[in-house]
Parts: sequence; C-alpha cells; structure tokens
Amino acid sequence: MFRRARHRNEQKRHICPLVILLLVAFSASCAEPAPQALAQDGPVTLTIGYPHLTGVDPLHGLQQGARLLSLEGLVSVGRDGKPQPRLADGWSYSEDGLRLTIQLRPNAFFHDGSSVDSQAVRQSLERSLKTADRDFSPGLVDIVKIDSPSPLELTIYLHERSNFALDDLTVPIVKIVEGQQVGTGPFITTSTLASEVVMTSVPQYYRGKPGIDRIVWKGYPAVRTAWAAMMRGEVDFLYEVGPDAIEFTRGESSVNVFPFLRSYLYGIIFNSSQKRFSDPHVRRALNYAVDRSAMVSQALKGHGIAAPNAAWPQHWAFDRSLPEYSYDPARAVSLLNAAGVPRAMGGDHDSPPSRLRFSCLVPEGFALWERMALLAQKNLAEIGVDMQLESVTFEEFNRRIGSGEFDAVVIEFVAGNSASRPYTFWYSESKRNVWGYRNREMDSALDEIRTASDETGYRRAFAKFQVQSIEDPPAIFLALGEVTRAVSTRFQVAAAPGVDILSTISSWQLATRATPSPN
Repeated sequence: MFRRARHRNEQKRHICPLVILLLVAFSASCAEPAPQALAQDGPVTLTIGYPHLTGVDPLHGLQQGARLLSLEGLVSVGRDGKPQPRLADGWSYSEDGLRLTIQLRPNAFFHDGSSVDSQAVRQSLERSLKTADRDFSPGLVDIVKIDSPSPLELTIYLHERSNFALDDLTVPIVKIVEGQQVGTGPFITTSTLASEVVMTSVPQYYRGKPGIDRIVWKGYPAVRTAWAAMMRGEVDFLYEVGPDAIEFTRGESSVNVFPFLRSYLYGIIFNSSQKRFSDPHVRRALNYAVDRSAMVSQALKGHGIAAPNAAWPQHWAFDRSLPEYSYDPARAVSLLNAAGVPRAMGGDHDSPPSRLRFSCLVPEGFALWERMALLAQKNLAEIGVDMQLESVTFEEFNRRIGSGEFDAVVIEFVAGNSASRPYTFWYSESKRNVWGYRNREMDSALDEIRTASDETGYRRAFAKFQVQSIEDPPAIFLALGEVTRAVSTRFQVAAAPGVDILSTISSWQLATRATPSPN
C-alpha cells in the first residue's frame, strides 16, 4: 500500500480459516458422530429472499444483489480498510509512488471463457475512467495512463502518489459482448424476470467450482413477507432480517443468523451553506444534544453502535484515543449561547417557541430513518431547537438534495471500508459533496491520507480527519447499524465473525448431519 509495498496472493491463508470457522462446531470426543451429506436430488439450489426498499425499483434491487456475485474487481477492501487480492495476484509501487504494477491471476476467466489478461483489464478500466465511477472512486482520477506490457502484468501510471488508486480498483472488470457486461464472478445471471433473477455457477471460477449450482433471487415487498416465505421453506437465505425480528429469528432452530456491522453511517446532514449552520459551534451543539445510546437501543433495537465521528471505526488507522460526542444537553446549550443563538422565543399554536428552527427531509417509507429522526427531534426540542420533519417521496428526496433545497436530511451514507469513501462526501471540491460543507483542514487531512507514503503518515492524517469531523461536523452522527442475514440450516456457511457471508457464498455447501458412528 505504501512505498515498495507488495501484496502477494495468499488464497489458502484467506480461504482456509473461513472454512474452519463454520457456524456449528462440535466438541471433539471419541464418540463424535460422523457427518453425512444431506441428500438432494439434482443441482444444489439456494433461494435468496430479497426485501424491496420503498421507492426503489424492485428489479433494480435484485439485479444489484446479483451483481455482487457475478462481477469482481482487481481488489476488494477488507473490513479493516486494507486492499485484498481478487483478480489481482499481487501488486507493487515504484519508489516514487507514481507507478503501480499489478500481477494478474493466471487462472481467472471471464464468463465467456476468455482469459482475464492485461489487455482486457486495461480496456475495462479505461471505460470506468470515462464514466460516473470516477465520482464515487476518487482514486481513478489519479490514473494518468494504463499499459499492458505482458499478458499477466498491468502498469498503472499516476499523476501523484495515491493510496486511493489501489483502494478504488474494486471497480468491476468486465468485457462488453453484444452490448452486455461479461464478468468474472462465481455465478452468472441466466434469467431475469420482474421479481426473480436466476444465476448458475461458473465451473472454471479461479477460487474453485462453487458448491452451489444455482441461485434464485426472489423479490418480496417487505422483510416480514420474505421471512414468512423462509418459514414456509420457499427461501433458504434471507438477505436481511429487520431489527424487530432478529431475536425471533435467533430462536428459530431451522435458521442460523450472521450479523455484521454495515459500513454505512446514519446521520442528519446539514446544508452548511445556510447561515444558520455556518458556525461549527452550532453543529457541535446539535451533536451534543442527541442521545446516541437511546438511538441504538430504541431505533436499532440494540443491533448497532453509536457513531463516534465520520470515520469507519473498524479501519486499521482509526484512532480510538480521540474523544467522542457524549449526550450532554448542558454543553449543547452553552455552545449555542457562545454562537450567539438567542434563547427560545416566538412561536404560535403550530410551532412552539424555539431558539433555532429548521426542517429535515425524511423519505416516505423509510421507517428506520423516520424513527431516528423522531428520536433526534425529541432530544433537540429539550434544548429549544425545533427540527420539523418533512416527509417527501424518495424521488423528491433525491431531487431536493441534488438541488440544495433543504435545511437538513436524515440519511445513511457510506463511511467505509476505504478512506476514499468519506473523501467523496466531505472533500470540498468533490462532485458528491452536495452539502455545502467547506473545511480546508478537512481537505488537507483527506489529501494527506490520499498521498501518505508510510503507515505513520497515514495514521496521523486519518486522526486529523477524525478530529475535523468532530470539531467541525458536517452532520449529526447518529449510529452504525448491524445487518443480519439468515440462512437455512440446510446449508453449511463459511463464516468469520463480523464478515458479510455474501462474500463467501462460493464456498458454501449443503450442510451435513450427524449420524451415529460405528463402534
């Protein structure tokens, strides 16, 4: 990642522990039953129940889920923010950090059977450089030129040293055949209907032939209907269990649950271009006014953590020694006083007296976001701040954000795993910074993360980024929530604590059952 850094493929080291860390383990004894595979006629099929989000095209959601299993990048980014090899077998930087050399896997193939060689990868990356991928992947902007000197070697030239360049090589590597994307993942889409997507396994997949032959994604209008389908045996894998149903799910003997912390942060983002939010003291005051522990316990039902700041808390460079926002209404009031915000005044029969009043957009149908906004509204009212919730359609929500027609919005935004993600939200000149947030010290911290030449410099810059998000917060940081996936005990799932099991699906097998061993 840094000067002369080299990361060689250690596939066995990564995969074998996942196989060992199966959910169900039996204590060793001389009378341990011998496992016997559960019988199944024909190909092994996994049916995934995918709940739809309100305001989102159902087919779009199913296709997005399927893309996770059919498309891959040169690297993936681990929970700790470090790049891990996928189609890349290894990589190294030149001494000056301006040249990144990628070694490709010799046994990787596209779904049409052609090799994943350097020319095909170069063409795919060059297409990404011309598309909107650049807006979400600032590391791609650092690329000046790409060469393919040999079939299994790729040379990427950078205009300056960039840690984001490697992080953002997560963009899918695809071929375009007859106008369609052809990927490299363990499964390929073979059928697409309005509420169902069917995939089949790829036998020549470089990590080994998947143990599942066929995947069927089925759309459901809500989490509860998907859960009911699972209880009827129609679904093997529930993509997401709602917070209200997690404890009930844990008590179901036919299902295993796998929680992990989602790399999205719930927050109320301010329109910092407005005069009322221009003073950092005001934004800090509103952060001190919110009870995050209640947010986690009441809105997330205990399945999440309070958000310490804008950074991903599982990142390897995250500084846990820095202070976090506590629930301190008295301090909030003191900061408002220091900012010259007058004491509560005015009001009528519709609006109580307040020292600060603003509206907060909430998209219709997003019940969890609305619960969080209501809890924050109650906390803010206790210090004389009136946050009025404005419910709008999902389409109107996006339009208003894009046009800057808002005071504040309740939303979830990506916090990890790579540091390039918060860069897209908070860097002053980023196209995705639609919040009017401008902070030179924040920009400096993010630039230093981007160009750090060693781990010491990276850690120092990352801590600076955390400090700026606390001292000059662009939002009220609320919480990070867990996602829980549920899988029928028919399947043996390769799982490591805190890791999304979707990333290991090609290693799943039909479960085994215990039968008495002969004496």
